[in-house]
Amino acid sequence: MKKSIICLVALFALALGFTSCEKESAGLTSITYFAEIVLEGDATMVVDKGSEFVDPGFTATMKGEDVTDKVEVNSNVDTSTSGVYSVVYSIVNADGFPASATRTVIVLDLSSAIEGFWACSPASHRTNTNTGADVAYGASFEIMIIDNGDGTYFVDDLLAGWYAQRAGYGDSYAMQATISIADDGTITLESSNVPGWGDAADALSADSKYDAGAKTITYTVTYAGYLDFSVELNKVDL
Repeated sequence: MKKSIICLVALFALALGFTSCEKESAGLTSITYFAEIVLEGDATMVVDKGSEFVDPGFTATMKGEDVTDKVEVNSNVDTSTSGVYSVVYSIVNADGFPASATRTVIVLDLSSAIEGFWACSPASHRTNTNTGADVAYGASFEIMIIDNGDGTYFVDDLLAGWYAQRAGYGDSYAMQATISIADDGTITLESSNVPGWGDAADALSADSKYDAGAKTITYTVTYAGYLDFSVELNKVDL
């Protein structure tokens, strides 16, 4: 008798499973074909401030058919203001499954002596002031500086890629910062933040300097109480 009851329970559970699957799959086709969007041109573009952004275009296919005309394009690009923007291309198939692709558009004043991309010298180094251990960056990592239009500048990683790029932790571990640069080239740290750890720089050295003639920026940023990042940045010509 006990065996029969167990069998009945198992059969009931199996039937319930079939019913559930039927309800969940109601309205779906037996085979789902996903769309694929392919961007033409570069996935990341740099556009000169004040110029016109011309989308290089894209193609979309689904089940071997061209569905480019069914793709929705959303863009927040504003070439009148320096910054990082995006163009998102999206499409949904007959069963409601989405596909998308994103193009990053960076608007910069290419005539600016400060705004743009900067590469750290491989000789830049981090010093542990507790142990005296000194480690060179060993490679040239690029960061970006954007003119905020109010006399200050946004730096996307004041640590020049040490954690975000060198250690491979990703953008959340870049030290975002706002700096000001005086007429004599003296640099002052206005604010900073490392999103991944929720902390900030302790201080920026008083000798931090922008040299217009040499196209260099040099500074030492103290972080976590005992780490000194001595950085030399060189302007990257675009």
